[in-house]
Amino acid sequence: MGGQGFTFLDPPSREDEILRVLAALAAGDCEPEALEANAIDLKEEAGRRDRSQILPGHPHSEAVARQLAEEAACMANTRGGGALIVGADDKTGELIGAETDADWLRTRIYELTESKVTADIRTAEIRGVRLLVLSIAQAVEPVPFRGRYQHRRGKLCVPVTSTELLQGLFADAAADPSHRRSGYAVDDISDGATASLRRRMADVDRRKASVELRDLLARLGLLYRDTGSLNIAGEMLLIARDLPCIDYMRREVPGDRSTARIHQPGLCLLEELDLVEAEAARHNPVSEISNGLGIERISAIPQRSLREAILNGVCHRDWNLREPTVVEHIGNELRVTSPGGFISDVTAENIITHPSQPRYRTLMGAVRQLGLVEQEGIGVDLMVADLIRIGSDPPLIESTESPAVRVVLGGRPVNMDRYRFFKGLQPQQAADDVDAALIVWRAASPTTPFLTARSCHRLLQRTLGDTENALLRVARYRTAEDTPLLEQLPVPEATPRAWRLSYQARDLLKAPQPSIGAAVEWVRERRRISATEYQRLTGVSRPTAVSHLRTLAETEGLAPSNPSGRGRGFHYTYPDSQ
Repeated sequence: MGGQGFTFLDPPSREDEILRVLAALAAGDCEPEALEANAIDLKEEAGRRDRSQILPGHPHSEAVARQLAEEAACMANTRGGGALIVGADDKTGELIGAETDADWLRTRIYELTESKVTADIRTAEIRGVRLLVLSIAQAVEPVPFRGRYQHRRGKLCVPVTSTELLQGLFADAAADPSHRRSGYAVDDISDGATASLRRRMADVDRRKASVELRDLLARLGLLYRDTGSLNIAGEMLLIARDLPCIDYMRREVPGDRSTARIHQPGLCLLEELDLVEAEAARHNPVSEISNGLGIERISAIPQRSLREAILNGVCHRDWNLREPTVVEHIGNELRVTSPGGFISDVTAENIITHPSQPRYRTLMGAVRQLGLVEQEGIGVDLMVADLIRIGSDPPLIESTESPAVRVVLGGRPVNMDRYRFFKGLQPQQAADDVDAALIVWRAASPTTPFLTARSCHRLLQRTLGDTENALLRVARYRTAEDTPLLEQLPVPEATPRAWRLSYQARDLLKAPQPSIGAAVEWVRERRRISATEYQRLTGVSRPTAVSHLRTLAETEGLAPSNPSGRGRGFHYTYPDSQ
């Protein structure tokens, strides 16, 4: 940072206001005038009324998507963003309910707002009625909807011009420290930095890459207002520094000496990234797969995941700290340690589903326009799905005491069966579903083959209700051979549903057969197990199931449901569940 430091302010939290309104609705305090505020609005789904009659909703209503995308764009153009609570009459506060599918709506809002708004959408049940809660962060740049800009003033969305937004809200340095004026001008950018910038831009849009430098910087949001000065984001990306931002080390095995190192002062961040990406790619083995039409080249660490891990480690780091982002490339494993802890309420336990919350909005806006990170702010989702699809484990993400955030990508040569399995999932979008990737990864393990909301919600980083919905969605997917991906396991009535991979899916994956340890996990969660459940869970014969359960009764302290040990409905339970 050329010796210059700065502070940042977290964006205003909306969660307290959301919880206040939900609590009031639960208590029957349904006066919209008292509940709604500048940052929160009650809405009912479009098309749900026919005079005084409430009509059924639809999970994929385009009218609802357009209605809420417009409201979301308005909130994104408002200081601190805002929230929409969908499923309540905005005149009377009556609870009507919301039928729209949350995952589908999130995608449609992103598409309808020109890839500028990613809403955090969750469900809430109030007095037995399902509502949707949409939390919308303040955008990095003005968000139009159908060519018009609006922002929230009081309790209304009112028209505003993009110029007014750029000169007002989006020029507010207190909301984004990377927008503040730096001590550098356009003329301080080196020829090497300029060349790197134009090369990166050409990969995205060759026409934009050839414009005059000041014009290009303005389009990327790297100038401070209309002056010739760079903002802090421009300084971060384009000004050479004495202390390198990245320290890359290559080792063949843990504990070995480095065979390559990049820790070079006198470069800007983009130039450092050029060197690090090239060196990491050189040590990233490639497998070749025939797809019938040609040859696909798949890296041990998928190339876009490798880039995402490094870029996130740089862009989300705390730039007030002087130490570099450390990138350790050990064999086929990549470890990225980013100085500074998680921002705001992001944790390792919610990072997959938490909405993108960058420390430096202007910086992230620029690197997204340069195509360096995911447009939708779903880089972690991408890394999880990419690694699982080629046969690796999900990335390890942890907070260290430093504080720092460490991301570990454990790459390995591609597993052809796993890769072809995911490529063949139907419908086509199933192959990109991070929930499906995590569910298959868990279910293919011999010790955790069963799938329930309780056993999967921490893995998916969702609530129990959202996890149940995810399992129902994934259960509708089919393999390349048009067979079900999942099948339900037999469970007693009035108990939570459970699934496993279908036999056809296990064969395609060449997954190992479930072990007796799977039954141990099952009985610990479900508190009971029968021979039929054991059979379906592990695929063994009934005599084997009976024999294994007797063994488990001795080793795990299970108790028979009746002294005879046989008869209709016979099962074993944990002693503390009787």
